[in-house]
Amino acid sequence: CDFYFCEAVFALREEHPEVTIEAAIPFEGQSAAWTSEQKQRYLRLVSECDYQTVVQRDYTPDCYMNRNRYMVDSSSVLIAAYNGRKGGTMNTLLYAMRSGLELIQLPIND
Repeated sequence: CDFYFCEAVFALREEHPEVTIEAAIPFEGQSAAWTSEQKQRYLRLVSECDYQTVVQRDYTPDCYMNRNRYMVDSSSVLIAAYNGRKGGTMNTLLYAMRSGLELIQLPIND
């Protein structure tokens, strides 16, 4: 979903140039194990962002959670595609609720 949301914001920015987008990258080398096509798309999207923040240098088991908390702490609204299952998105939604963030939940069906 990250890629799709990023591309949607780029489209929004065409009509609203004041909109900015930040790439919150969980760790350096995030895309190292991805396919060539995925890496190319990722690098293109990151390069078009107004800001790039690498949350931590190395991979750790909690690096994605740390990135998600960074995003919540840096935001006023959270838009999440969520299928109702336990995992990172659920944990991020719960953290956002505890933080008092406005939530917009996009239900998805598996």
